[in-house]
Amino acid sequence: MHKAVALMAAVAGLSVAAQAHAEVDLFSRQTVSGLIDLRLGAADGETAWIDGGLGKGRFGDGGKAALGEASIVWAPRFSSRLGAVIIAQSQQAQDRVVDAGEAYLTYRGDLTGGVRLSARAGLMYPPISLEHDGLEWSVPDTITPSAINSWVAEETKVVGLEATARGALAGQKLSATVGVFTHGDTAGTLLTFRGWALHDLKSSATGDFPLPRLSPFMIKRQAPFTTSLRELDGRAGVYARLEWRPRANLILDLFAYDNDGNRTAVDNHEWSWETRFFNLGARWDIDDATHLRAQAMQGETLMGKSNANGIWTDVGFQATYVSVTRDLGPGSLTGRFDQFSTTDRTNKAVDNNAEHGWAALVAYRWDLRPDMHLVFEGLRIDSDRPERVRLGETPRQTQTVVQTALRYLF
Repeated sequence: MHKAVALMAAVAGLSVAAQAHAEVDLFSRQTVSGLIDLRLGAADGETAWIDGGLGKGRFGDGGKAALGEASIVWAPRFSSRLGAVIIAQSQQAQDRVVDAGEAYLTYRGDLTGGVRLSARAGLMYPPISLEHDGLEWSVPDTITPSAINSWVAEETKVVGLEATARGALAGQKLSATVGVFTHGDTAGTLLTFRGWALHDLKSSATGDFPLPRLSPFMIKRQAPFTTSLRELDGRAGVYARLEWRPRANLILDLFAYDNDGNRTAVDNHEWSWETRFFNLGARWDIDDATHLRAQAMQGETLMGKSNANGIWTDVGFQATYVSVTRDLGPGSLTGRFDQFSTTDRTNKAVDNNAEHGWAALVAYRWDLRPDMHLVFEGLRIDSDRPERVRLGETPRQTQTVVQTALRYLF
């Protein structure tokens, strides 16, 4: 009898081991995917911010053919619960031809009472954007994300640990996410010295972004660039997200972020910023073919020491957008309106970082086949920034950016 039980236990153990082995998938076709985006763009107005100007689009005055993005995603599965996501990306203006985009471990499990648990740990974007839901954290329906999510892509990537619990109450789905992170100290640098922008460039693990020509006061203190992923003060930041699905076609969420930055920590003229914000999001499937997305963000970012006029930089920021996508023919048509502003609350006489503006976008995605899409997009940006006067420009500038993207997914 005991031998039979032992034999059954051994067989069961072998069965579990075999099942676990069958769930391991490291290098199959299902674990590797990628994106190639070829771009043709034309714009009027200012020199693009990526080229050292204050233009808010990806392209400045003139036309350009470029590699929009090339990326490879490796998503191995180590067991039924444990996996990973590693993204290698190449984009215009990256310091390296290829750099890491994201790299994190994933976990999925179950708690008691029908609650599901998931977690991530590593280099990743916090769950803020409602637009980046395509392959390799891409925007599938347009080329250019909103001002909010353009900034999210630039300055909010972190190295952290995140846990999410999901469940249901009275037939309504709920989830709560908490994250702890480092390497988010410079968040706020671009938003302050350049202002909001609308483009599809993303930060990389080791890269940096250029800043426009700084004021005489700030040029002695701040480096002419900002590195998106830096740890300068030894403090950990936190974020949290609550999501509510009152019915199947409506999702509402609230996100809060605080990097707990020590605004006087500095290394090689790059400073730790004290940055915090709230973000409200909504996704509503109006019908099977019509989808609405909206976000509203409000926060503040501070940096530096104090003088007679206050802290060196003390900037409030806010932005909103509403977009509607309609499935149309072999693709989709999207329209979006953005509004954005920053409020400079100190030292405006020597370094005025205030601005306000709006943007309107129309895009059509044409699905040539399931793995190939052609996207046409027109973007109009209107902004007023007093600091332009110091650079010999009029405060108010308008810009039209027209782009075409050919995307191949594999």
